[in-house]
Amino acid sequence: MKFSDIFVPRWQNSNPEVRKRALERIKDIKLLGQIAEKDEDPDVCQAARLRLDSLLVRETEA
Repeated sequence: MKFSDIFVPRWQNSNPEVRKRALERIKDIKLLGQIAEKDEDPDVCQAARLRLDSLLVRETEA
């Protein structure tokens, strides 16, 4: 863990596992899209895409 991790949101943490866990709480579709496109870790990108898909499905079902 980097010292700077204390001051940033969890989805910006230096640890990819922490970023993936943080995605579970994000409901901002635009933010999830940005993470899916720009995160340096492919697993985080994939997790963001899956979270985004699940939110979009819920939105269309409502």
